Amino acid sequence: MKICPECGAIYDGHRWVTEPSKELLRKLAKSKKEKALCPGCVRIEKQQVEGVVTLKGAFMDSHLDEVENLVNRVAKNGWHQNVSARIFEIKLEGGRLVIETTDEHLAERIGKEVEKAFKGDLKIKWQKKDRFVRVSWHRE
Repeated sequence: MKICPECGAIYDGHRWVTEPSKELLRKLAKSKKEKALCPGCVRIEKQQVEGVVTLKGAFMDSHLDEVENLVNRVAKNGWHQNVSARIFEIKLEGGRLVIETTDEHLAERIGKEVEKAFKGDLKIKWQKKDRFVRVSWHRE
């Protein structure tokens, strides 16, 4: 069994989990524990960005906290499903919120959840050769 020293994810021999079952916790207590970075922490260490989400428009001025809360909730839920899916960085640049993710599907999910919650105009552009997506959302 392996434990990520950065985020606490546990590798059970088959996959990394963030919410271990009681049975897995019992096995963990009895087994020899190794420290190893999980795939998400490795991507963060390598600064491997696979998605960029840009959220902009006049709507952001008065709803920034709500949008940030939604983005963080989507990222947290994504991490529980896939330890590789993380937010690498969130920046506020000239009224735009720019989110870099370590997983392209997380970036897409963030964009879709923002559009679902706040309406607006969503554009998703996949790069053909690499695993990379650029998501843009706008609302005045």
